[in-house]
Amino acid sequence: MIASQLKIEIEPLLKNAEELWLAVALVKEKAFEYIQNTVSENCIQHYLVGIDLPTPPSVLRTMQSKEKKGLFECAVYKSNFNFHPKVYLIKSNDEYVAFVGSANLTDGGFENNVELNYKISNQADCLDILNWFNSLFKDGYPLSDENINEYESQLESIKETEQELKRKRKSIVLKKPHKIANPLDAIDFTDRYFKKEHHWAFRRELWYTDSEDAVDERDLAKSKCIELHELVFPRFKDYGIQILEPNPMSDHLISMIRQIDPTKPRAINAMWLSYGKNVNEIKEYQKLVGPDQKAKQTFIHHARLQIRIDVRNIGIWLLFAKENEGGLFDRAFFKEQMRDRDFRDKFYQMIKSLPSEYFISVGGDNEFCNKFNSPAELYDFTKKDNNQMYFIIGRDYEIQSDEMSEKNLPTEMLKVFKLLFPFYKTMRHRI
Repeated sequence: MIASQLKIEIEPLLKNAEELWLAVALVKEKAFEYIQNTVSENCIQHYLVGIDLPTPPSVLRTMQSKEKKGLFECAVYKSNFNFHPKVYLIKSNDEYVAFVGSANLTDGGFENNVELNYKISNQADCLDILNWFNSLFKDGYPLSDENINEYESQLESIKETEQELKRKRKSIVLKKPHKIANPLDAIDFTDRYFKKEHHWAFRRELWYTDSEDAVDERDLAKSKCIELHELVFPRFKDYGIQILEPNPMSDHLISMIRQIDPTKPRAINAMWLSYGKNVNEIKEYQKLVGPDQKAKQTFIHHARLQIRIDVRNIGIWLLFAKENEGGLFDRAFFKEQMRDRDFRDKFYQMIKSLPSEYFISVGGDNEFCNKFNSPAELYDFTKKDNNQMYFIIGRDYEIQSDEMSEKNLPTEMLKVFKLLFPFYKTMRHRI
């Protein structure tokens, strides 16, 4: 389908976007601001930007500031050839829509120019575009101060003809952070519980693929998590957390190592081992909803304690489920409880009792638990809750942390679960 007026076609999709990927040769400030003002604050954004036309340095600085706030990443693509694509890929309601054509991210491209763009809704074609984007993104240059300054200084010094301008832009030297092929090589994993191969399975280039290599790597991490479960689960009773159960579906004790629906891939960027409501409780919840809603009432749709590993960190959290109305029982219960002053005071005291490393994440905002100065301040923060995002209380560890060694991690996991278990009992819904 031809989309000659890109802004008209793309605006309703942007308003509902969960995630978007833009690869464009030129970005101008006003058009970029339009995107930011149109998408929700929870939309995840990925940009691959060219400097051959050129994109103003001020835009790159604006993007750099967005990166620091999270849910946003951008890279500059530079090679011996002009970077000239105009690609807009948008995901909403687990469906992809792409626009590919002639329109840059500028006022002219969106509204004023005579442009030709083609709207693509075939999911296989959209996934091909996503894979193309990811393959180029990993070769992009970061928006570091050094790179932006180098680019800006070259532009300011160019006064010659357009031909000379193009030649000099080719001579701009951008830099990538010094790193070896695998950044985890700098870490000594000798005494770590999770080894290098377990973390490396969740690097960006494997997030959306179910290639044989990707699945094999995730399976190694899964096996290590199962070993951990066999170590810690028999000790729950000793730590006063015996009523917690693992996922009642034995084949889902650990998070998935394959895409649930390859036509609508999600980023497999971490793995978690979770404990929460038992199988009988889940069956009771399924009785409370219609037959068409039972799929939204499974173990993973409810509050749970979990340990989670990704390529850089290990987290031990209390987590409330997100999306698909799955987490609404627990979330609605907690919101109702927080309307009571006595409960708010109790919850505040519980939060303040946690060690300084613990954080609370609500609606995509993270704060350390010791940051809050009153029950009212904490209450206002919890009002940011968005059921499209996780609600988390817990702490993260660097791979090198003493607590994450082969010897210490199982005991540390039990200690943290013991600290978080009172929150689980207080905040979760009960049948």
